[in-house]
Amino acid sequence: MSDAHDVSKVNPPPRITGRSSSHFTRLARVFALELDVACEFAPVYDLASLEARDYAGNPALKLPVLTMHGATVFGAENICRVFAESAPTPRRIVWPEDMRDLQVRNAQELVWHAMQAQVQLGFGTQIARLPADSIYFAKAAAGLRNALQWLDERLAAVIATLPPRDLSVLEVALFCLVEHLAFRATVPLAPYGHLAAFAREFGQRASARSTAYRFDVPSDG
Repeated sequence: MSDAHDVSKVNPPPRITGRSSSHFTRLARVFALELDVACEFAPVYDLASLEARDYAGNPALKLPVLTMHGATVFGAENICRVFAESAPTPRRIVWPEDMRDLQVRNAQELVWHAMQAQVQLGFGTQIARLPADSIYFAKAAAGLRNALQWLDERLAAVIATLPPRDLSVLEVALFCLVEHLAFRATVPLAPYGHLAAFAREFGQRASARSTAYRFDVPSDG
């Protein structure tokens, strides 16, 4: 018993530091579940903190962060790649560099843009409570709407162009984005019926059901 306790201290399980309300964190968590990589989760409660230690040592003060085998990994896509390398069973994963079709590449770029715009709007107007009519946020919202319209109109063709796979960064990220738009409303999701239908279908996966968005609340004491 003592030996087992000592081993767990020397070689603790992988841990994702992030937020249950974050689409970037959810991307990493979905990958972990899909690839059968057991992971702990450590929520960050205060996004206003300016201390790197509160973000598992990330000097950019951003999430998610993976701590694994004594190493630290910054960023959702980097974490997903580490999980793929650590998976007990190899899986066919489509990474951004595997996309040969220009429209699919554009789709991935717009998904990344829309996710970042959602962070910009959510943090700026809802957490920092800055005026939403600022050109900084107005342009972000307009760009987000335009990106969503582009994706909605071309979604079927984009998905059909992806090579055979078990998982793709594009689809997981898109799912996390669309559900986040409903969870933390910044622009209306109603005009984008194809995206909503895609999210409903992807949301049937066990990994999606296990990572539903919520706000992390510190436990008493």
